[in-house]
Amino acid sequence: MRSLRGILALLVVLVALGAVLYITTRPKPAAPVQERPYVWFVDMLELAKMTISLPPEGLAQQWVKHQDQYWYFDTPGGPKVDMKRWGGGIPLILSGPASNRRIITGATDDQLALYGLQKPSMHITLVLKTGQTINVLVGDATPDQQARYIKLAESREVFTVDATWYTVLERLVLDPPYPPPGQQ
Repeated sequence: MRSLRGILALLVVLVALGAVLYITTRPKPAAPVQERPYVWFVDMLELAKMTISLPPEGLAQQWVKHQDQYWYFDTPGGPKVDMKRWGGGIPLILSGPASNRRIITGATDDQLALYGLQKPSMHITLVLKTGQTINVLVGDATPDQQARYIKLAESREVFTVDATWYTVLERLVLDPPYPPPGQQ
C-alpha cells in the first residue's frame, strides 16, 4: 500500500508539473490584425479620368478612359498609354490606397503646413463615371522617408501612405507612359 501511495503522489506531482509546463510554454494568441484605413476607396472600374500634377515642378499629366476601356492621354488625339509601363496597376493604386496609419483628425492649418499639405508636392484629381470628383493632396515625406502624408482636399484628416506609392505616381508625370514610336 505504501508503494502505491508513493506512486500516486509521484503521479500527482508529475501531472501538476506537466500542467505548469503546458501553461507557461504554450504560444500566446496572435495579436488581432488591425485593418488599415483607406484614405478613399472607389471601384477602379468607375474611374473615368485621372490627373496627377506636381505643383513644385509645374508638371501634370491627364488620362481618360475611352469606350474601348483603354486609357489614353487626355490631349486632342491623345495616344493610348503604353500598357507595358502602365499595366493594370495604375487604376488600382488610384482607386484608393490603404493608409499606413491615420496621423490626425481635425488638423489645424499649422499642422497641415507641418505635413506639407498647405503646399502639396502632388495633387491628384480623379473623376468617376458618375461625374463625382475626388481631390487628393500629397505632402512631404515622413522623417524616416518611408511614407508620405496624404489627405482628401476637403478633409482635415491626415494619413500616411507608403513612399513607393508616391514614387510610382510621380514617375507617371516625370516619365509619362507614352507608347513606343510607331505604336501611336
